[in-house]
Amino acid sequence: MSDERTPDFAMLRAVEILASMHDRARKAPNSPPPPLDRPVVLFNERIAFAIGSTTRDQVERELGIAFSYPARGWHTYAIAGPNRERRLLSAFYKDNALLAAEFYVPRTDGAPTLEPRALGSFRFVPGEIALGMAGTAIPEHFVPAVGGPGTIVFDEAFEARFDGGVAYAMARKGTIERLALYKA
Repeated sequence: MSDERTPDFAMLRAVEILASMHDRARKAPNSPPPPLDRPVVLFNERIAFAIGSTTRDQVERELGIAFSYPARGWHTYAIAGPNRERRLLSAFYKDNALLAAEFYVPRTDGAPTLEPRALGSFRFVPGEIALGMAGTAIPEHFVPAVGGPGTIVFDEAFEARFDGGVAYAMARKGTIERLALYKA
């Protein structure tokens, strides 16, 4: 005689309801969070990267000439982390104005082997979101990302929208590894 039991009607119905809820949530259209009342800035004590207002000239005056990576048009610097680990800061400009900035832990073998410079770490303001912090510590004005970059490499992505731009904080294995600002 078999020890298996047939699930009762109530259990089957509960599973059907949960499956239906999951299916509806999965198929629901993405809707972005409401915009913040102020812009998000990638900041350190030397320079602030603000979409549309920071210029290439300002960045080069403060940080020097960059290395072209990961593609033509991007300007990248190696920044020393708290334990001298290499982090990359990449900026993209149009007509000398900042369109995008990313601060991240490089994850590919093709990343340039630039010597990291002690320029101080960068973080998102408002929110004080920094590389290495736990994804669970993300402040409430950042919400789970609706689409956006990083869904293959990162386990979690959070976003905050503001007039003229969007900011992403992306985590892998629970740790923030990429901060990105893009013009909307």
